[in-house]
Amino acid sequence: MNPSRLTSLLAGILAGLCGCSTAPKYLSPPPGLPWRVELGGSGSSQISGLATQDGDLFAIGSFEGETFLRDQRLLSAGGQDVFVARLGPDTRVRWVRRWGGSGDDLGQAIEAGADGSLLVTGNLTGAADLEGARTGAGGPDCFVAKLKGADGQVQWVRRFGGAGGSDCRSAAYDSAGDVFVTGRFDGEVDLGFGPRTSAGLNDLFLVKLSGQDGTPRWAQVFGGAGDDIGRDVAVAPSGTLLLTGHFSSNAAPAAGAVDFGAGLLTSAGDSDAFLAAFSGDGRCLWSRAFGGPNFDMAKSVVPASDGTLFLTGLFQGEVKPQPGEILFSAGGFEGFISHLTERGEELWRHRYPTLTSGHALALTPSGEVVMVGHFTATLELGADRKLQSQGKNDVAGVLFSPAGDVRWTDHDGTFENDYGYAVTTAAGGVVLGGILTEATGGDASKPRTYGFISWSPLPSQRALTPPSRERGTQ
Repeated sequence: MNPSRLTSLLAGILAGLCGCSTAPKYLSPPPGLPWRVELGGSGSSQISGLATQDGDLFAIGSFEGETFLRDQRLLSAGGQDVFVARLGPDTRVRWVRRWGGSGDDLGQAIEAGADGSLLVTGNLTGAADLEGARTGAGGPDCFVAKLKGADGQVQWVRRFGGAGGSDCRSAAYDSAGDVFVTGRFDGEVDLGFGPRTSAGLNDLFLVKLSGQDGTPRWAQVFGGAGDDIGRDVAVAPSGTLLLTGHFSSNAAPAAGAVDFGAGLLTSAGDSDAFLAAFSGDGRCLWSRAFGGPNFDMAKSVVPASDGTLFLTGLFQGEVKPQPGEILFSAGGFEGFISHLTERGEELWRHRYPTLTSGHALALTPSGEVVMVGHFTATLELGADRKLQSQGKNDVAGVLFSPAGDVRWTDHDGTFENDYGYAVTTAAGGVVLGGILTEATGGDASKPRTYGFISWSPLPSQRALTPPSRERGTQ
């Protein structure tokens, strides 16, 4: 029997012996072999973001009801709660933190700082206590918090809200330790300088905070008649701030537009992806739009050490929506990854018809880039490389050279819909996170989704493409 499968089987037996209300025991994964950690329990859960620091792994996500992360039991206060956890190389949980109130609270992203701190972002509904840092009672509101990586203690937290709803989707440090945050809001929001009102459905924001105490330095809002959403923010080695997402969805029948300060960008269809660059004081240096006649978005941007950029997301193919149906719901999505100059000019792009979406990117120590997303049916990656989904959507991890050559692949999934949301590199391998899905009680109409974290060695440690993992928690 495959050692990885044997580990999963033994862990499952131990979990069963422990009972459903007691945290299950676990076995450490065999060194060098792929492993997967699943969040157990009766409620749904997901992993939204991953980061690494000092050889350990950090994860952020959401859960509801009673949930287990290894031997740690979590119980939500209401609907969904936020959790953040630190795991050692042996997958042992060093600490875990839970925040939430009576509503749905979501963890979105996590970023590790050079000083040993962590940034976490998401949104909170109603009152929530972040271990003594009490937040307001509105919502859903955007939040960003700085934690100590050593123990997860909250150093400061900022919550932005108003008459509408808001989300913090991403945060990044600059070289001075200050913080940039992006997301979206509808209606009205106060980003620290008084109420701002959206120009249309959703507007996106970009905020700079002091890394010392979270005090807002400046805030900008961008938007037009449609939905405009910031999905990711990153800081290049030069100090240039990079912002990506999508703009102008649901602006039809007129074409939507947005201006980041370097000239008006007009959507070619329902929604276009965008990439914009800013100086540290918030001045727009340049902006680019990418898209066609349908729904297109960018989800993640990563700057390389040479100043070039990698971008991922999705385009929508030629689909004809039914009357009253928005283009986003019509399907036909094709995930993409592209490599761009430091000015946003495209060097190459790969677009895959069965890749439902490229979702997140991370660089390896050697300067290659790994993408996580999800695909259906057969994903043809060229050079005799292909992935076959086990069900409707499977998780895909793909490693590219700077020239765009596929160097390595991995995939994971069940017979239902499974999604890859997060990626990082650790211990000579790639870590993926997201959700897997199973039907509960034999009823496929009521699936339970559960978060997972998996690790596989990079090609330098193992030349062959890793096999798909067996079901079960390791």
